[in-house]
Parts: sequence; structure tokens; C-alpha cells
Amino acid sequence: MKKTILFIGGLLLTMQINPALAIDASSGYSNRSAVFTYAQRCELLNLSQLQAVKSGQLQARGALLRSGMTLRKVNSLRDIADASVRDVDCANEEALVEIERVKKAHNTWLNMHRLPYSAKYREWITSRDTTLEERRWRVVQNIVLEEDTVVRFGSTTLQGRHSLDLVIENNSTPKAVLLRMRDPRKLESPPNQFMRKLLKLPLDGVAGLSPPDSATNTHFASLRVTAEPGLVSKEENTRGVRFGFDEETLEAFSVLDPREAVSIDIYWSNGFGRKDRHKRLFVEVGDFLAARMFAEAKD
Repeated sequence: MKKTILFIGGLLLTMQINPALAIDASSGYSNRSAVFTYAQRCELLNLSQLQAVKSGQLQARGALLRSGMTLRKVNSLRDIADASVRDVDCANEEALVEIERVKKAHNTWLNMHRLPYSAKYREWITSRDTTLEERRWRVVQNIVLEEDTVVRFGSTTLQGRHSLDLVIENNSTPKAVLLRMRDPRKLESPPNQFMRKLLKLPLDGVAGLSPPDSATNTHFASLRVTAEPGLVSKEENTRGVRFGFDEETLEAFSVLDPREAVSIDIYWSNGFGRKDRHKRLFVEVGDFLAARMFAEAKD
């Protein structure tokens, strides 16, 4: 096992921009994988510490996949790392020094209030401020930031429950919101550029990361309420509506591929006998699960 582990570093936040840095993500991913496997087998880290290592491992994995490394190669790196510590004694002095470094890094990680997590085009902003009442959003991505409309999507904590929510500010209230995400049973992994061209799917931007509708599951927002304080912008007279998805949708979204996007269809009623107005937005998955682990660490 290497003596130095890349536990938390700003370097990983730029991996998806510069593929030449993928070697650093590769080292970080291997180190985190080895530490996680060894510490879990030997029961050397508590649950929070293991979650911190896992969050870092997922960050490095996302960077590698977005740099162009295949899923098979990434899984091979993990398997090699796991094998390298399989027979290491739980009292190994060199390994225990590494575990102590992880514990110290975990204390720093645990006391951070906010941290951005990467995607290809956007980022997730996390929040775990000390004042719980003001800490509604745990992980949030800005989808639309315009003068007359703001749309945000992410994970919140309301009434002691984690939820996946869409908040629309300063706009007429839609009658329905549908979230479409890839169904792994219909499409094992996100389509590559060749398949996208063949299927005549969007090629650029966040829309260029979304699957064809025929390979998705549709999740209806089961809740529509006035957005609670802390979920909307702080400007005076800001109003908003929150659409909430069930826990199953949150868990399904959390394990999607960090290279893909989901689509959100929003429908407004134009009155009896007239076709509904419709708008489609896109949310990039990126390192959502890693961000969620960071954000929920103190919940």
C-alpha cells in the first residue's frame, strides 16, 4: 500500500476538464479503494470515516469516467487495489500509519460547511451549515438562473427526511413535473457519441448526456407545495413552488452513471380544451452521490 493517499484535494475537481490529469485521478481512485477495503475488513474506521473515503473514491471514479476511461478499466483499477490489500495484516505498521492519516483528514472533511462537486458542464453545491433551520438544501444544482425565473434541483432535508426536489421561483405554478432517468435494464450504460448520432439524440451540452426516452423510467413528482424558507433565493418577495419526488427516485438518481444526465418535463395548463405548455430541462448527474455523502455526514 502506498504511504500517501489523495484524500481530499482540489485537483480532482478539474479532472473532467483536463484528461492529462487522469493519472492523478487513477492514483487517487486506487488509493481510496485500497484504504476502504483494508479499513472495512479490519474494522479500523467508523461509518462516518468510511463514508468520507467512499465519497473521495466516487469523486476520483467520476473524474476517470469523464476523462474517457472505460468502465471496465475503472473496475479493473478497483479490483487490483482490493487485491493489493487482501492479505495485508491488520496490524501492519505502514498500513496503520495510513489509517491515521485518513482519520486526521476525516476531521477536516467533517468540519467543512460547503464543498463543490464536479460534473462535466455544471457542479453540485453542498451545504451542511451549523444552523440546521437554514440548511434546507443539502446538494443543489442550478438549472436555470435568469432574471425572471430560477430553477434548482437537488437533495433537501425537510421534516427529518431526505428528499429529491425541484424548486421553481417567480413563475406560474406548473400542474405536473416528470423526471426521466435511464433504466439500466433497458440501456446498460449511457450511449456513446456514435450511438447518439445513430439515434439522432442531442450531441452537445447537458442535453447531449441524456438517454433516449425509450430507455427511461418516468418518475412523477408526488408532492407540490409552496417552497419552504431556505429553498428559495433570499431576495425580497421571492416566491417559489417545490415539487418533491419519493425516496425510491432519490436512491435511483444517486446511483446513475456520473457521465449522464436526466430530463425534467414541466407542464403548465393553458386552460380547458387547449394543449398544455411544456418545457424540458436537464440535470447532470456528475458526482451527486459523493456530494450527498458529504452533505449528509452530520445529519
